[in-house]
Parts: sequence; structure tokens; C-alpha cells
Amino acid sequence: MSFGAAYHEILPYTSESVKPKSEASDCKDHPGKSRHLYCQDCNVPICSLCLTANHKRHGAVELSEILGKTRSIVTEDLKELHRFEREYSMIVEDRDIKIKKYTEQSNQEKSSLKTIGQIWHDIIDKAIETIEHELADMVNEDLQILRVEKDKVQNLYQIIKGCIEQNEHILKEEKSLKMLEYKSIVEELRLVPSMRDVRPPKLTLPDVKKEEFIEKILSFQSSVHSTLPGFTISKTGDVTMVSTQMMMEEPVVLDVLPTKFKKIKGICCESTEKVWIYGDDEKIKQLDRSGSTLKCFSAATGNSQKDIAMNNDGNIAFSHKEETCIYLVNKTKIEKFVDMSGWIPYGLCFNSDGELLVCMRYDYTE
Repeated sequence: MSFGAAYHEILPYTSESVKPKSEASDCKDHPGKSRHLYCQDCNVPICSLCLTANHKRHGAVELSEILGKTRSIVTEDLKELHRFEREYSMIVEDRDIKIKKYTEQSNQEKSSLKTIGQIWHDIIDKAIETIEHELADMVNEDLQILRVEKDKVQNLYQIIKGCIEQNEHILKEEKSLKMLEYKSIVEELRLVPSMRDVRPPKLTLPDVKKEEFIEKILSFQSSVHSTLPGFTISKTGDVTMVSTQMMMEEPVVLDVLPTKFKKIKGICCESTEKVWIYGDDEKIKQLDRSGSTLKCFSAATGNSQKDIAMNNDGNIAFSHKEETCIYLVNKTKIEKFVDMSGWIPYGLCFNSDGELLVCMRYDYTE
């Protein structure tokens, strides 16, 4: 038995010899062709020949352009995530301080309760025991609330740290297609959730006569629960509080008012008892809950716009489409309040500071 000599080609060593090929180098459908394009319809890398086959008539851009844009998004997200990390870490630290302070204060109250028990001896032992249980239950419930709130924020904090680690890993890989799978959750993390806050209960010892001590021996203020507003973190790191007021899940019909209008252009509630309406007869009326007219005045004619609003002083403003301005009714006098200079005003609203907010569009016909 004989064996033929095997032929082996000896190649010179270079770093390219052991360097793995790029993920985006070869096209599976067209071997030897580089996938240097990105199909915007299918969201996959392709080569130039793919545009004449499976991706014919599809929109395509340079793959490097998509990778560059995604890298920019990842870079910006990383910056924001670092800002989020600082904010969330401060919240977690604040929660830890809150829990520690609460525990210390509640322990002081427990100690005070023990002292009071020693003063009154056996006469008030039963009352002290009852209140002690109530206080202990309240403290446990409050601490549980604080811990739950802290865990909620801690979980988001860990998510942010995980995102930071992921983004940093992605950025280290120059041409990784994993970047195409990247999904930003920055907007989900931008809104810091509102949290329930708890102030510890406080024991008080009233000044009472001995014969009245059974009824007035001891009382304490329950812990105060409140909801601290959440806040949003802007791209520049600014923090803006978010109101904790919630809209009604289901509307409640208070009254049905007959207006005798074919079309209502605007409506504004002054209170639960009074409402302003602006109808197709060019009159603005104030009605009570029975539908009776309390006040009435004529608005500017030739108006087809729809909205009215009331400021903090009780003055009514209404928008005028044809004259591209906003009128203000001061008592019984109507005067031009804002000239929109070609912009057509639509919706109106005064904020709590008395500033007028206007929804508008530009008249391009002129």
C-alpha cells in the first residue's frame, strides 16, 4: 500500500489571513458580491445585483449610511442614558435616605410609646398594646410602600445600566449588523414614573385630666400618604415635573342644556354651574345649568371659526378666521386682542398663568 504525497500550499502570514470576514461582506444570493447597500423596504443588507432580483424596485441606500445613522442614534442614546443613570441613581439614593429616616422616626415614636406605657403602668397597658399594634401595622405598610416604590425605580435603574452596557458593546463593533436590530427605549425611560410618598405617623400626648385619660390617653396622627409628581428628562438634561392629576376614565353627564343653535362654534365652562357658548347666530351667551341665558353679547360678524376660551379674569376670547385675529371681550366691550398676521387661529386655551395658547395654520392662499 502506498500513499500519494498531498500537496499543501504555503501562504505568507498576514493579519488578514486570520481576520474573520465582515458580517456584511458577502451576499448569500450572489456569492462574491459585497453587501454594501441597504434595502429600505425589507430592512436587510443587499448587494447591487439584488436590486435586479428579489429587491427590484425597492428603495436602497448605502449600508454605511444606515450604520452611520444608527451609530449616531446609539451614541446620543448613550449620552441620555448616562444622564438617566445619574437621575435614577439620585432617586434610589433619596429613597434609601427616606426609608432610613422614616425608620428612625418611627422607631423614635415606638420608643415614645414605650415611655408612655411606663408612665401609665397597668391602667393603660391594654390601650398601649392596641395602639402599638396599629402603629406597627401602619409602619410595616408604609415601609412596604416605600420599598415597593424604591424597587420600581431600582428596576428602571438596572434597565438603564443594562442599556448602557449594551450600547457601549454595540459601539465597540465597527460594522456589526446587530446595530440594525437596535431598538431604542430612551423615550420609554424619559418619563420618570410618579411615586407614592409616605410621612411617618406621629404620636401626640394630649393634656387631659386623670379621670378623662381613658378616652384621651393617647392619639397619634396617621402617616400621610401622597403622590410625588414624576418628571421628564429632556435631551439637555433639564427636568420638568409632570402633573399627577388624572383625567376621568368615563365622562359624567351633569346636565343637558338646550341652546337652540343649529351649530355651536365654541364652548367654555366657567364652573360647574355656568357655561359660555358661541353659536351660529354670532352671539356669545352665558348659560346656567337650567339653560337660562345669564349674559349675551354679539360677536364679530362673518366669522366661521370655532373656539372660545376664558382667562383668569373671566374675559372671553374668540378666534376669527376671516380677519385672522383673536378678539377679547372685556365686560361688554369687544376689542382686537391679537393680530395673527396671516395665521388662521383655530383652537384657543388659557393656561394657569393666564397665557394664551393658540392652535393655528398659515393662510397660503394670500
